[in-house]
Amino acid sequence: MKPESHAWTCLGDHAASQLSAGFAERAVRASRTAACTPMGQFFLSATTTTICVAAVMLFFFQTTRVENNRNLAGWQEIASANDDLIPGQ
Repeated sequence: MKPESHAWTCLGDHAASQLSAGFAERAVRASRTAACTPMGQFFLSATTTTICVAAVMLFFFQTTRVENNRNLAGWQEIASANDDLIPGQ
């Protein structure tokens, strides 16, 4: 047996020992008995969509702000170098 296979087997055994007996059956039974209404599904979908859109917008605005600051600093450096080249200013 490869060392990696042995390590994965040991991890699987350890994880299995952390769960109580019958956990899988109880989880499946609970999921079958929990009735999800169409309104509940809509609410979950709307909430998930809102969170995803908000995360994308925050990432976009943060990235745009950082990029704009970097570009502005570059243009200011160019303008300063240009001012040094123009005589009489």
